[in-house]
Amino acid sequence: MQQEQLFERASGPRIAIVAGEASGDLLGASLVAAIKRRLPDAQFAGIAGPQMQAEGVKSICAMERLSVMGYVEVLKHLPSLLRLRRDLKKRLLRERPDVFIGVDAPDFNFSIEKTMRSAGIPSLHYISPSIWAWRPKRINKIRKSSSEVLCVFPFEKPIYDRAGLKASYVGHPVADEMPVVVKQHEVRELIGVGAQQKVLAFLPGSRQSEVARHAELFIQTAKMICATWPTAQILVPLVTRETRVLFENAIYAHKAQDLPIRMMFGHAQEAMQAADAILVASGTATLEAMLAKRPMVVTYKLSPTTYRMAKRKMLLPYVSLPNVLAGEFIVPEFIQDDATPENLYQALRNALEDRTYAAKLEARFTELHQSLKQNAAERAADAVLAWIRR
Repeated sequence: MQQEQLFERASGPRIAIVAGEASGDLLGASLVAAIKRRLPDAQFAGIAGPQMQAEGVKSICAMERLSVMGYVEVLKHLPSLLRLRRDLKKRLLRERPDVFIGVDAPDFNFSIEKTMRSAGIPSLHYISPSIWAWRPKRINKIRKSSSEVLCVFPFEKPIYDRAGLKASYVGHPVADEMPVVVKQHEVRELIGVGAQQKVLAFLPGSRQSEVARHAELFIQTAKMICATWPTAQILVPLVTRETRVLFENAIYAHKAQDLPIRMMFGHAQEAMQAADAILVASGTATLEAMLAKRPMVVTYKLSPTTYRMAKRKMLLPYVSLPNVLAGEFIVPEFIQDDATPENLYQALRNALEDRTYAAKLEARFTELHQSLKQNAAERAADAVLAWIRR
């Protein structure tokens, strides 16, 4: 049986695009929207989440299939991922888009980018892999795969320049989207949170595997917070039905039904802007927490095997994006064995009670926000259109 065509029309630029998780879906959606403003007849197809699909991207499967984290976890899903990638390569080679864009998901996308580039199809990678944090030798793979890397952090482009690779700094779309000055009282009124209430935002991750690993840790921390502040409100925004069910089941499993936890479907940015402090799993959400200008505590847990393998390859003493951007520890991190309810509670208590610390942190976060605010989607669209016009 013949497969359905990826692109429905022969006319108009045909752009293949693949994103692998919620943060990539957000980036991809803003880029697609910016391209469509310049090229209204452009067609988009590949692997996309709900936000990219809302912008008109045709997806051959659920993006969740790519959202696998860690060596052990990836091995379990490897045969399925390899089949999916082979199928997509064949379809793209048959239909020959004008350009391929890999949005993050480097371990999945680099192979496709290399195949497309070898076939004469320009391949852009949107968001540099963390070669500055770990696995620096990946720059050799990028050299063979990507026609151009679109960097979202200012310190990344010089790394590629030194290696002789084409790269552009475009800034970060989330920095463009979120306000530089947060009006917390307005956000609280919008989402129905009391102006004088103690509010915390808990973000255990966007992947199911992350929520499964962090749910108990976050719930036990919530119990300690609420023992100190009985009237506190804890906001838990989750992006999918599956992750929400995982967290809700954990609430019942750990007898925490009476805690003042308010589950939210999405609206993570509003939850963070409304909060007095944030507990967040390391990842793109730490950037959003920084842009919300709120004190945060960063944590993360991996399978023991994955953690041991990753730790040996780390180049920096910190993992969260605020610390990486600042070049120093400005927010506390509790990773793996240090990720205990007691440690998280004490760090959150410090953040809630030390107003001088919160004010200094807000000023530093504002400086970092300004450096990332570059009209990223339009600049990234410029780079894509330059390749199409060639």
